[in-house]
Amino acid sequence: MLELLSLTPILKGLIVLAIAGLTFPITGVYLFRLNLLPLRFMLMHGAILGGAMALAFLINPFWTTITVNLFLVLFMAKTSRSMKIDAGQISTFFMVISISLAFIFIYKFNVPAKDTLTLLWGNLFTLSWTEVSGIGAFALILIGFQYFFRCQLRAIFFDREIAFTSGINETNLYYAVVLLIAITVALAMKLIGALLLDALLLLPPVIASFHAKSLKGMIIGSAIWGGFFAIGGFILSIAIDIPASSSIAAIASLAFIINYFIRNK
Repeated sequence: MLELLSLTPILKGLIVLAIAGLTFPITGVYLFRLNLLPLRFMLMHGAILGGAMALAFLINPFWTTITVNLFLVLFMAKTSRSMKIDAGQISTFFMVISISLAFIFIYKFNVPAKDTLTLLWGNLFTLSWTEVSGIGAFALILIGFQYFFRCQLRAIFFDREIAFTSGINETNLYYAVVLLIAITVALAMKLIGALLLDALLLLPPVIASFHAKSLKGMIIGSAIWGGFFAIGGFILSIAIDIPASSSIAAIASLAFIINYFIRNK
């Protein structure tokens, strides 16, 4: 095990998974509290569109998928608010248009579909140190955002209208939250893929909600469970030679089942 960790790709994989596991579940809490669960499906399709565009124009897919998702989520948030349509409904439209544009790029530019669809299962061990640093910087931003705006976020999660009448700039804070979610989904897809994304993003908050008595408790519990799933899943994948994304999903699913029965009992 220690010999494998001396290999640079393996070491980078462990570092980014630990960072992601301890911080990304924070945005999972946001998804639940703001009822934005359909948003992640739009962002998954947006990431596939970004990957197809990057391969078509021979540019870096890592930053392209993030850029595409940022554009989609901003346009979605603006459209849903101006037209007074539920974000889940408008995200369905963007989900459809994103995947259709992705296949247009694949067809017109002769992009190998298998290269684009690698986003569905992730590519953890191909990260550069620049990308590792970028993920680390984003994690710090996410932690800082949660810390400095914790009171405002608590108010918005309770009731957005009451938060607005209390003097909180609810609109800008909402945009900031969906932007953080967009970046998190794009990064998580790079690490463990779209198909197993929820194991790192949503299962930790779900399990934490079984026992948490406050938003703070849910945030801390989500981070602890996410870190456990990420690091434990990585170690298991190295030990028995299976994909890291699959081992993370397996451990997260087992933890969910155990906590579910404990809670009911």
